[in-house]
Amino acid sequence: MDLYTVKLDDDKEYVIIDTVVNNDNKYLILSSSDEDNFTVRKVIVDNNNEECLIKLDSEEEYTKILSLFYKNHKED
Repeated sequence: MDLYTVKLDDDKEYVIIDTVVNNDNKYLILSSSDEDNFTVRKVIVDNNNEECLIKLDSEEEYTKILSLFYKNHKED
């Protein structure tokens, strides 16, 4: 299995654990390789037609995406 990583604005590399789609928005579930934590980022397309990762807009959005992630993997 290939693992893909991204570097965030905290200058740490994160492994992409999963992708969640909600209301035509794509989100990445990320895990830090050097710490036991994870984060969620929304994928947007910028003016140059490149994908960028941004922080979520609210705690409700974060909760919703984690809920969908759990629902997709509860039988794993």
